[in-house]
Amino acid sequence: MPDLKSLLASYDLAFTRDIAELWGVELHTAEKRAAWLELANAMTSDPLFEEVIASLPSTSLAALYELCNQNGKMAWQAFEHSFGELRPMGPARRKREKPHRFPQNTAERLWYMGLVGRATLLENQELSEFAYIPEEFLGRLQNAEITVPAGPAPRQLPAWASAKVIANPPREDQILDDLCTLFAALRMDFTQNLPHLSAQNSGYWQLLLTLAKALGLLDKKDQPNEDARVLLEKPRGEALKWTAHNWAQNPGFDELCLMPQLRCEGNWQHSPIAPRLKVLDLLAKLPTETWFKMEDFTDEIFRHQPDFLRGGTDYNTWIISSAGPDARLLHGFEHWQDVEGQYVRFLIADLLVVFGLAQTGQVAEQPESQTFRLTPWFGQVLGSEAPFELPEESQPVLVGSDGRLEMPPLVPRFARYQLSRFTEWRRLGSDRFTYQLTPASLQAAAEQGLELKHLRSLLRKYGKPGIPPALQKALSRWESHGREARIEPLLVLSLAEPELLDQLRESRASGCLGETLGAAAVVVKPGCEARVRAALGEMGILTDLPGEDE
Repeated sequence: MPDLKSLLASYDLAFTRDIAELWGVELHTAEKRAAWLELANAMTSDPLFEEVIASLPSTSLAALYELCNQNGKMAWQAFEHSFGELRPMGPARRKREKPHRFPQNTAERLWYMGLVGRATLLENQELSEFAYIPEEFLGRLQNAEITVPAGPAPRQLPAWASAKVIANPPREDQILDDLCTLFAALRMDFTQNLPHLSAQNSGYWQLLLTLAKALGLLDKKDQPNEDARVLLEKPRGEALKWTAHNWAQNPGFDELCLMPQLRCEGNWQHSPIAPRLKVLDLLAKLPTETWFKMEDFTDEIFRHQPDFLRGGTDYNTWIISSAGPDARLLHGFEHWQDVEGQYVRFLIADLLVVFGLAQTGQVAEQPESQTFRLTPWFGQVLGSEAPFELPEESQPVLVGSDGRLEMPPLVPRFARYQLSRFTEWRRLGSDRFTYQLTPASLQAAAEQGLELKHLRSLLRKYGKPGIPPALQKALSRWESHGREARIEPLLVLSLAEPELLDQLRESRASGCLGETLGAAAVVVKPGCEARVRAALGEMGILTDLPGEDE
């Protein structure tokens, strides 16, 4: 950090005298170098320094201590945005307007008192412009016992508005069940085909996949490893706490580069842990179960902690652009809300909500304004080392004679993970999971190396009423004979006379006809409707056979 002498040496004699006036120092020389040396000695004397600092208004103290919290420096743009812009002043204008006596904002007050300087410093191998506290002052300020008023907390919604919040359904501990679903889908290698992992939810499942990788729950081939198994076997409360804690401290999960609204490009690097913990620390100061406007919370961070994400680096060095067809480069501090603001909103609404630590909503009369509140779990999961307990997973799997498996929410996750790999997935919801044993699913399980004896063991252990006799018989028959029956939708063409069917088999649409179902009925192969309809037309027969013209 530059020292005070370097700072004063960069000023002209008139500027040095202005600073001396504010410090109450009488200079005894008209020579520039001698003047700033004399002033530097006076400014670093303990009694005078303490007297000057004690006389500062609370806004100036808050600015100094914000700089101290960032190791004495802050990106110049962020400094000006937070504490006011420094008016360009040459010697003539300074003499005329005397800004040292009449500063227009906190930044000017600190500047003309020589408490803050401006310099180009090397940061992350890039030269960037910073506001800084001279080295001689920094240690003293960091050790000083001066009370600085804390910045105001975000305003909670008024009672009338809070009562009218339309809350989105809480997710609570659903992430544990979704991780179980994800692990099974990965083992079955049909993630893309699952209805529950459909296009409208693809962003969430990709986020969950990235989280699982960062937490070390997947191997190099994206298959669940032994740590995933351990997580599935943990009690729910312990599992949720482990997942949330390891996310909060994880260096491999970068929220900034996972946000769908942004695109991160280039080779710049940053630590994702520091900004994440900073926002979590600010959230921890809020009361739980109290609604706040999201924009109020981000505005408070903007005013008091604008550099929480980039740590005071130049806002032009990080190559970040908006996503979508109208993508644009988000350079400069003026895009703080587009980057930092979006980051805060994403962390709360897309991550804390997923962990069950926050809930979002909208005020009924202001549907465009997003609100949030912390759940009681926030402090219990992230802010405490005490055990966190949730209901025990002790519900049985309901086993139907037809091979239908109904699983209530508190079926042991490890049991569901294992059993689901033998089935076709029918319904995956927060209130129940429905699976179906079919010849095709059993064959797919066998191709994965799963054995029928393992299925029987799982059904006996977790099922109610165990394995029904009819299902036991069906499993044995499949083991011996494979598929013996199938139900499938077919398009059947029914004709008035068998001769018409014979004639159709002689037409150019003959290859479109499948299995004969009677003297005058035949299966039409999928995708052949238009060709069969055309052939019938050539035979002089109108039909309502569905299908588009080719």
